[in-house]
Parts: sequence; C-alpha cells; structure tokens
Amino acid sequence: MTAPYLYPDLYRSIVLGKAVSPGVVTLSGHDREASWEVAEAKGQTGASSTLNGSPVGEFQASFYLASVEDQIAWPAFQRVIESTVNGPEPVALPVYHPDLAANRFTEVCGRNVGGIVRDSNGGVTVLVKFIEYRPAKTKPSSGAKASPGSGSSGGGDDADSYDPNEERRNALEDLLAEASEA
Repeated sequence: MTAPYLYPDLYRSIVLGKAVSPGVVTLSGHDREASWEVAEAKGQTGASSTLNGSPVGEFQASFYLASVEDQIAWPAFQRVIESTVNGPEPVALPVYHPDLAANRFTEVCGRNVGGIVRDSNGGVTVLVKFIEYRPAKTKPSSGAKASPGSGSSGGGDDADSYDPNEERRNALEDLLAEASEA
C-alpha cells in the first residue's frame, strides 16, 4: 500500500488522461455510498430497506498553484478537463490518484471549473468539480427469465463491456501499428 509520507509526489497531483495536474491537489467529497430506500412498516413496528445500487460519484479537486511554472501550466490542464464536455457527447478520461483509486473512481468528466482565486502570496487556487462517467447498465427484464441452457446471459453483458473511449483507443492502436511498419 502507498502512503503520502513514503511517496509524496504520488499524492500531489492527479493524472487525467495522460496529463498530470500542476500544483498541489486536495481532494474532497470522493466518498462512496450506497443508495438505500427505507420504508416505514404500515400497521407494524419497524421498517424495511431496499438497496438501489450505487449512485454516480462526484468529487472536488482544489488545485493550489504556488509557482509561476504551475500557473503557466494550468490553462493547458484546464483544456484537458474541458475537453471531456466540449463535444456533442461527453468523453470520459481515465483519472488516477491513490485516494480516488481506493474508492474506485476510474473515469470522469469535468462538471465545473471554478474561477481563479489569488492569494496575497502570489499563489492561485482553482476548484474543479468532477463527475464519474458510468453508462447505464441494462436491467434484466423482471418478467422474462432466460431458460437454463439457452445461452442467454440476461442482457447485461453489452453495458458491462461498454468503453466510451474505445474508438479513440482503436485509432491510437492503428496509428502505432502504422508507425512501427514505417
């Protein structure tokens, strides 16, 4: 297991796509919680609960840019964040930070990039909100069940294997193959 005192550089930034964030990042709100429906019992004592899966996760990243180099590097990193929502459909980017990985955040889109807040020491802080990208999974029909031996898997396999970046990864593999042949 990694620890901030053993690997401080690993905890200073996040990796979004292939871009490493400038400055020092502080994460918050990256908790994982299950969605529960609690219903009071009618005519009885007690209550019942039903698990409704897990909601889409969100978190905030506060970037402190103390040096001139970090402040110069920020606009390029901000463009990477904004690229997730600039097109007609969101494009999730892989994200890595040990604390995010511990709570299974793997792909995110930018939700909000806050304005630059300057301090009296010449530093800059920018607050960015991220939202986890998870496509909806097909829920098996409650009325129709696959008969044993029919070869059907219940209809959820396509959603489980969906990759929002598959087209770009395939294009990259094609370019790499073409370059190695040259």
